[in-house]
Amino acid sequence: MLKTFAVLVVLLSSVTSFFLSEKDICEVEKARWNQCFKGFINKTTELNEIAKEVIESSSTVAPSHYQNHKNNFNSLVQCVGNIHCKGERKMIKFNFDTTGFYVEMNEGTAEQCVKEADQTVQLHNCINPKDFKFSTGNDFNNKVLSCTEEVLENTECSAEDKKNVMRGALAVKDMYDIFSDTLKNKTHVNEFDLKFDRTKYL
Repeated sequence: MLKTFAVLVVLLSSVTSFFLSEKDICEVEKARWNQCFKGFINKTTELNEIAKEVIESSSTVAPSHYQNHKNNFNSLVQCVGNIHCKGERKMIKFNFDTTGFYVEMNEGTAEQCVKEADQTVQLHNCINPKDFKFSTGNDFNNKVLSCTEEVLENTECSAEDKKNVMRGALAVKDMYDIFSDTLKNKTHVNEFDLKFDRTKYL
């Protein structure tokens, strides 16, 4: 259902973007967003608070070893599509895309070798430890990479798998740095206008 809706939205957006004003485009995006999230989010919740909740929970919502959650996450991201208008929704989409990249970098043989070394929980804790609350600040952010490296040392993962896991960890670390600053001020959230660029990490 979400996939079908997403395809229709993309086609409609391509046609209407030539005729709609910036305000109209943002209203279309908002309607699409609400439809995609129907049943997921209490619409009375402040979107800034939703952003924090999503950031705190995203890596537990869609870990690669929970296939059903992963499929739901991917369907949701596909339904949301590209976000043009700056603000909270664009910030959450940035988080979704970063999380998706992290999950992708941890899939396949990388996931398997970490699991075989019984280091799955330890690796997850480097990114999203128990009782994680955003934003935790630079002290935590700066430890993401070193923690990930230490966990990988306890595995027999190949050099390529380790490189991929570190790519994902770096993307998450960069996102945490950006969001630590952004979430300090509601104005910064409303002006958020970044798009995740996976090519920076490949």
